[in-house]
Amino acid sequence: MATNLVVLGENAARINVKVNPNMTVLKVIELACTKMKANSNDFDLKYHNKILDTTSLIRYTNIANNALLELVPATKSRQNSSVGVWLQIEDGSRLSGEFPSSQNLWEIIKILLKDNFSNYESPAIVYTRMEIIGKEQLQQKTLKDIGLVSGKVLLRLLNKKESEDQAHVYVPAARKPKIEEPPRFLGHREINANELAVESPKIVETNPLESMDIEPNSDDIAEKSESMHQKNLDGEFKAKDNNKKPTLSDEDLNNFKNSISYLDERDTLLFDIMDGTSVLYQDEDDDFFKPTIKDITLVLRDLKNSRAQLEDGQLCTSAMRELEKTQNQLNLLHKYKKCIIRIHFPNRLVLQSIFKSTETVLDIINFIRKYLINESLDFCLFTTPPKTILKPEDTLLECGCVPSAMIHFSCSMETDQLKPELKHKIVSGCQASIAAYIVRKERFSNSTTYETSNDEQPGTSKQFENQNTKTTVYTQQNKTKANSGKTPKWFKPV
Repeated sequence: MATNLVVLGENAARINVKVNPNMTVLKVIELACTKMKANSNDFDLKYHNKILDTTSLIRYTNIANNALLELVPATKSRQNSSVGVWLQIEDGSRLSGEFPSSQNLWEIIKILLKDNFSNYESPAIVYTRMEIIGKEQLQQKTLKDIGLVSGKVLLRLLNKKESEDQAHVYVPAARKPKIEEPPRFLGHREINANELAVESPKIVETNPLESMDIEPNSDDIAEKSESMHQKNLDGEFKAKDNNKKPTLSDEDLNNFKNSISYLDERDTLLFDIMDGTSVLYQDEDDDFFKPTIKDITLVLRDLKNSRAQLEDGQLCTSAMRELEKTQNQLNLLHKYKKCIIRIHFPNRLVLQSIFKSTETVLDIINFIRKYLINESLDFCLFTTPPKTILKPEDTLLECGCVPSAMIHFSCSMETDQLKPELKHKIVSGCQASIAAYIVRKERFSNSTTYETSNDEQPGTSKQFENQNTKTTVYTQQNKTKANSGKTPKWFKPV
């Protein structure tokens, strides 16, 4: 991710601009023009012969660190005009109004909410991946600061504090720097005094007389190195054991299953996906993308395996590929009898339920209609990415929804479609995750017996063995036919 950019201004002047991922291109133009003492409305930024959109964030422009950008005159000078703002509040409704680009977000919220403004103790605005939380930040940010000088925009308003954490969201820990490990040699080998001085300086310093007068024994050195290596491995295993996270016991899971109230016999739960803060994204350092010796050896191994498979593998016909596809589907069906489906509604509510892998999309549609205000509503279901509208006659296995999937609900009406009495039965996202974990654990215990009975991977090695046997039989038949026939007329012995 770019943290520093070089902008090429007038007279080939190079201007260094410090940026962050959530900074807009318009802000970069303003910072460069202030150093150049020019009007920012008369210039655009060009990168690889392409004019950048002033409203886009640096995060989405694919600009590398220390990249060279060119400041070019704009075809038309930008003018600050009114911006159409649609504010979506927590209940799903939207409030609209037109404001100048110099208006700050705090005043926009007060004007649109009017009497309902007192219900928000700590308002927060979410735009793309920017979160502006609290009164101070909202007063400092204007529409122009987030790249909006004209057109229309949709902002989402939430009520949350900056220090609020979400219980069921994984927050990545700080990444440790990579340490290149020296290559390890298996077995005993001869080590001279120079290698000993480099690899184990402590041994040489403690015994200086031995290093001067007595030649080191290779067997003793190998034993010492093996003992030191064994101690390091023991320390690593102990550290891994100490870093293990506590898991839920069977008794805790049974108590949880008895305490929670499901909506129906399918263990259906309704939860809000925005009941806390979003995931804290952390940009990686440049050292993370530098390959180590271990990474290169793994890439080389994969390339060798893929090349050997292409050279030695047998060509597959369409019938063979279809047979392999059906075999994989049968294996999935045998392994996963049930699948976890989450239906994502436009108002950020998620309906989690359990279906059989052989059920169709039509069964999910009939299941959703029970919880809608208007059961005869015309809607469709789709998965993303890419957006794929599900056909009602297809099974969940054919749609790729096994073992779990997130399905989105779409209809022409923008109002809330779920029954209002369901809002009193909303659970937290952590409870929904634990309920899904219980289903996965039961499914895993059932699949272990199947995996032990089938030692080989299904649909690959056995199939290739059958193909090889068929080809050998075919070649042998051809050889016998060739040997049993008479000599051809054109053959002349010497």
